[in-house]
Amino acid sequence: MRRLGDDPIERRSIGLLALALSMLVGLPLLVGAVMPPAPSVTTMPKELSQMLDPIAPGGDDASVGRPAPVPSADLSTEPLSTEALVGAEPPTRPATATQTLEVRDEPPPRGERSIGVPTLRSSDPGWTAQRLEIPALGINVSVALAGSTADELFPPHGGAYILRSSSQPGRGTNSYIFAHAMPDLFKPLWWAQAGQQVIVTMSDGQQLGYRITAIIPDVPCPDATKPKPANLPPALANATHCDLSWTLPTPDERISLQTSQGFNRNYGELVIIAEPDWRR
Repeated sequence: MRRLGDDPIERRSIGLLALALSMLVGLPLLVGAVMPPAPSVTTMPKELSQMLDPIAPGGDDASVGRPAPVPSADLSTEPLSTEALVGAEPPTRPATATQTLEVRDEPPPRGERSIGVPTLRSSDPGWTAQRLEIPALGINVSVALAGSTADELFPPHGGAYILRSSSQPGRGTNSYIFAHAMPDLFKPLWWAQAGQQVIVTMSDGQQLGYRITAIIPDVPCPDATKPKPANLPPALANATHCDLSWTLPTPDERISLQTSQGFNRNYGELVIIAEPDWRR
């Protein structure tokens, strides 16, 4: 009887089958030797969990105790909220050498002078005003008595004039002095302020010191020969006659300075009241 494996071909086949079986049995050992073991599952630290997912489901920043952010060193890079922008004033750009500034034709302020108590010569008709100054406004004009009604309606451009029905300064009453609204005459009165010094030089060289105490704009004195400009205040738009009350005598010493507010009388007049320093 022939046994299995007596034949050379059978013996070769059996050897190959044994080799294959041995390889299959050793494969898990080979894989385990090459591949690292799988890591064990552990619980993630709470701090690391919050860094990766700082807002828990159903919560907010406060519920997880998120730390406050570190402020940026450059605050200009921080975003602005809508609430901060609404109603905020725009930043002011600093002036530079290349910028031009708007300059009004307002005279520069000038210093005041010390004026003593004058020796009044009220009864002397030759004691008359020669010059008027307001140092703070740069006004320095000659003063004379108006020569005619024409001069009072439209004064010459040579200086300031005293109304003929009024009085010379230093007589214990109102002295009404007027001039054109020109830069070298009375236009600087447009920037007059209470407390500014007024100096009147008299014919004997004495100086009378006054202080501005009242500023009265929009005094009407309409001119029917010229149309009224638009957008006038009611006191001027509705005026039908001149308000001459500021030209009348007063029981106390004062000077009343008057100039126009525009191209003709329909623009109204500006009246400045100054009272004597020596009676304060």
